Amino acid sequence: MPRNTDLLALLVMPLGTACTDDPLPSMPATGGGSGSPTSFDPPSSSSTTSEQPTTTEPTTSSTTSTGDLTTGPDGSVCGDGIVGDEEQCDLGAANANTGACTLECKHASCGDGLVHEGVEQCDFGLGNDDSYDGCRPLDCQYGPRCGDGILDVEYEICDRGELNGTGVTDDEFAPCSLMCGYYGRLLFMTSQQFNGNLGGVSGADLKCRAAASAAGLPNANKYRAWISDNFQSPETRFDQWDLPGVPVILTGGLVVADDLLDLVDNGPHTGIARTEFGETLFKERVWTNTSAFGEIFSIDDHCDGWTAADGSLQARSGINALAVESGPEWDSWRAERWWTSFSVFTCSALARLYCIDDGFVLEQED
Repeated sequence: MPRNTDLLALLVMPLGTACTDDPLPSMPATGGGSGSPTSFDPPSSSSTTSEQPTTTEPTTSSTTSTGDLTTGPDGSVCGDGIVGDEEQCDLGAANANTGACTLECKHASCGDGLVHEGVEQCDFGLGNDDSYDGCRPLDCQYGPRCGDGILDVEYEICDRGELNGTGVTDDEFAPCSLMCGYYGRLLFMTSQQFNGNLGGVSGADLKCRAAASAAGLPNANKYRAWISDNFQSPETRFDQWDLPGVPVILTGGLVVADDLLDLVDNGPHTGIARTEFGETLFKERVWTNTSAFGEIFSIDDHCDGWTAADGSLQARSGINALAVESGPEWDSWRAERWWTSFSVFTCSALARLYCIDDGFVLEQED
């Protein structure tokens, strides 16, 4: 047993001075590993047993996940059907991002970016607003939009609600397309007049396309002129001669014929009184040389293939419309197809062109 003087000497020994070959209990044994003192927990004040060292980083999340369930900081598990302190709701297996309680155990609410089926029509989260085609932030119902059956003149030409895209109409105007435009092949009379030198039949097509483009009409580069020379006519030139069920319409939506075959079989229902810009004109001369059936009317009366403005030459022309669509003159205009074949006109005079969309694309609903 050491003497008291020896014990005193041990108590006042400076730090780091070894009196034995054994390591101190709070230091790593030499040669026993590559750790340093900072990788160990300090000794407990209540115990001389050291904790085992850890090399994992502490988690920064307040919840942990166990399989498909999420554990909150209070130990509650989202999805176990029990509402914990950190949860707003918990329907267990019925939790869904389309239901009343989300997969995060929160009540469904307008603005959370999730669509609650049967309650909300839409939810764009922070993007909700009252603008056209938007989602209302108050109740997550659709705002003004195409298909609601209410015409929004700033964005729509027509809106028949559930009838959009069906080809069905309940008045004299064209059906509505899926995009709330009029559904049909547009037929217009040019606002500009030309003499008989049109640059041939192809030149007449180009004039129609230029007019359609200037008016911002769809398929502007697909328009063709309703005109014939001595060897070609609309019946032979049009790519979409037989396109049943697609109405022929004027700018403004008025239906001229049920389709192109109805136009040639029965004539127009109304006068072709609108230009590409929607201007209304009556009793205007139109270059055609085309019969009621879309065929060549004359092998001679076409201003030398629509290349001459010679006053000694003539071409067949039509009368576009009458201001009063009743009475004997109207009956003759319809029965005798004056719209396309009325009389000859000198090639030095000015007349207009009929232009029709020959690039119509059938709609397909998603």
